[in-house]
Amino acid sequence: MVDMTLTEIVNGFNTTPFLFIGSGMSRRYLELPNWESLLKHFATQIRDDKFAYQYYVNKASSGNSSMTLPRVASLIENDFNEEWFSNPAKRNLNEKELESVANGASPFKAEVAAYIKRSFSIIPQYQKEIELLEKISLNSISGVITTNYDTFLEDHFDGYKTYIGQSELIFSPLQGIAEIYKIHGSVDLPESIVINEKDYQIFDEKEKYLAAKLMTIFMEYPIIFLGYSISDCNIQQIIRSIVSCLDTQQLHKLSDRFIFVEYQPNNNGIEISSYAVMIESEPLQMTKIGLSDFSQLYRALEMKKAKMPVRLLRHFKEELYNFVITNSPTATMRVASIDDTRVKDEDLVLAIGRASEFGLKGLSGLDASEWYRNIVLGDLNFSADELLRYAFPKLLKQNSNKLPVNKLLVSAKESYPEAEELALKYTFDKIISKTIRNQRHIVEKYHSVMDIWNLKSATIEKKTRLVAHLPEDKISIDELETILKDLFEQNRNILYEETTPPVKTNIRRLILIYDYLKWGKRKEPSD
Repeated sequence: MVDMTLTEIVNGFNTTPFLFIGSGMSRRYLELPNWESLLKHFATQIRDDKFAYQYYVNKASSGNSSMTLPRVASLIENDFNEEWFSNPAKRNLNEKELESVANGASPFKAEVAAYIKRSFSIIPQYQKEIELLEKISLNSISGVITTNYDTFLEDHFDGYKTYIGQSELIFSPLQGIAEIYKIHGSVDLPESIVINEKDYQIFDEKEKYLAAKLMTIFMEYPIIFLGYSISDCNIQQIIRSIVSCLDTQQLHKLSDRFIFVEYQPNNNGIEISSYAVMIESEPLQMTKIGLSDFSQLYRALEMKKAKMPVRLLRHFKEELYNFVITNSPTATMRVASIDDTRVKDEDLVLAIGRASEFGLKGLSGLDASEWYRNIVLGDLNFSADELLRYAFPKLLKQNSNKLPVNKLLVSAKESYPEAEELALKYTFDKIISKTIRNQRHIVEKYHSVMDIWNLKSATIEKKTRLVAHLPEDKISIDELETILKDLFEQNRNILYEETTPPVKTNIRRLILIYDYLKWGKRKEPSD
C-alpha cells in the first residue's frame, strides 16, 4: 500500500500531467460500445443470427490471441463491404459520408464512424464530472494521448490541437502542450481508424517511430492512464516500445510518473497501491488508484495548475518554434512592452528588459517578399503605422530604396516623410524604366492586361514582363489586381528564392505599378 494521499501524489508532480485515455472513458461518459461490442453490432448487420459474432471469432481464433479481434474485424469488414455494395438497404451514410466511400474509403470504416457519431450522447448523471474535467483541461492537464475514435476530447478540451493517426503524429512538429494525439484514428477521418488486422500490422511497423515521438512526453510528464484495463495489449505494446529504449535509471523515473486509474464501482473512497506491469519479463512499477467517482481525481488535479492557460502555452511554443526554424517573425508573435497599447489582447507578447526600451521590434525581421505580397493580399496582421515605423526603414535600405508604400500611406494615421518622399518619386514612368518605354512596340497588338494574360503558349516570365510594357491607359487596375491575386493563389511563396530571378523582378514591378495606380496616382491640379 502506498502511504500517500491522492493530493500528495499530485502535489509531487513536477508539472501538469498528460492523460492516456481509453475506451472506458467513452463508455462512462457517452455509453459508446467497446471494441468487441462494436464488432458484435456490425456482425449482426451481415448475419441476422445471435451467433453471428461467434461465427467470426471461430474463424479468427487460431494464431496469436492478441490479434484475434483485429482478425475478427478484418473478416467482418470483408463481408460487410461486399454486402454494402450489393445491397443499398445496408447503407446508413449521409451524402458527405457516401462521397468518402466513392473516393475509396472502406464502407465498413465509414459506417463505423457514422455509427459512433449517431450513438454519441452525454450521460446526464456524469454531466457535473465532465464539467470538472473540462475545467481542469484549461490549466491542469498538459495534453492527451488516446486510442478512442470519438470526438469527446476535442469537444470538451477548448483550444487543444488534434493530431489524427500515426503518420500525422510522426511527421508533425509537436509542442507537447494542449494537444490531443489520436493514435488509433478518428471518426472525423474514417480511413485513419485502426481496427482490422492490416491496420494493426501497419501500426506495429511504425510503432518505434511513434514511440520515439512520444518518448519526450513520457520522460518529462506524469502519465495518468484512464479508461484502460491494466492488461490492455495495446497499452502494454506502446509502453514496451518506449521502455526498450530506456536504461535502468530512466525506467525508475518512468515508474514514478506512471499513474494507473482503475474504475472500482463499489469503492466510495480512494484506494492507492503500488502495481507492477510485466514488460518483457521485467516489472515496471507504477501507482494504481482505485475509485468509482472520477471527480475526486479531477479535484486533486485542479490543485496542480500551469502559470497560464495551456492553450496559450502551446500557441507560444508553436510561434517560437516557427520563428526559430524560419528566422521570420509571424503575424501574432511580436516583441513589445506588456503595457504597449498597440498590442491587442489576443496577440502574443514577449517582453524582455525595461518596458521603455521596446516597440514592435519583431517587425524588423520582415522581408521584402512579405512586404510586396501584403500590398496585394493584405495578409500581414500589422497596422500600416507599425509597418511604416518599424519595418520600412530597414527594408528600404535592403531593397535599393525601392518599395511600394502608397497603400500603407493611405491607411496610416501618422506622417512618414521618408515613405512619402519615396511615393512621390516613383511615378509610372519611373517604375517601368526607360528601357521598357523604348521597347513598348512589342505589345502594340495587345489592348489590355487580360489580352496578354490569356496567351496560352506564353510562360509566366513572358506574361509578367509584357504586362509592364503596356502604356498606362491600357492597364486596368481591376485586371492587374486579378492577375496578381491569381499568382499568389497558385503559389503563395512565388516571390521567394525558388522563383527564378526574372519572374520575381517582373512580379515586383507589377506590384509597384498596382500600388501606384490604385493608391498613389496624384491628380494634376486643375487649370
